[in-house]
Amino acid sequence: MTLRTEIVAAARWGIHNEPRIHYAPERPMPLTRTLPLSTDCSGFVTLCYWLAGAPDPNGLGYDGQGYTGTLLRAMQPLAQDWIGQGDLVVWGAYPGHHVALVLEPGDDPLLCSHGQERGPVAVRFSEESRWQPAAVTWLSSLL
Repeated sequence: MTLRTEIVAAARWGIHNEPRIHYAPERPMPLTRTLPLSTDCSGFVTLCYWLAGAPDPNGLGYDGQGYTGTLLRAMQPLAQDWIGQGDLVVWGAYPGHHVALVLEPGDDPLLCSHGQERGPVAVRFSEESRWQPAAVTWLSSLL
C-alpha cells in the first residue's frame, strides 16, 4: 500500500466506526485506535495521518496540538485538479473553519468529514460545501 492509500484506509476505518467516534475539540489530539474516542475535524485528519505512519500534517511532530490553521500553515496549497487521495480541503479563510480528507479525487471528490457528532462520514465535496464558507483551499503534504 502507498502512504496515500494507508491514509484513506485510516479514514475509512473512522467511517466504519462512526458510532464510537464523537465530536469534541480535544487537546491533546487523541492518537490511538482505541475506541471510543473524541476529536474534531483537524484532530481526525491528523489521526488518519498518524495511523498511516505519515508525517504530521500540522508540522508539529505529533505533539498533540494543532488545528485547521496549523494545517493551512504546514501543508502545500494546490489546485483541485492536482489533489489525490489523502489530501485535504479546508473551508474558510485562515485560520480555517472546517477540514476534510479526500477519499477519491475527481470533479466532485468523495471526502471523509468529521464536522459534527454524526461523523466521520463519507460525503461529496458539493454536499459538504453547502454547509461551509465559500473560500476553499486544497492542501497536500504528500507531493
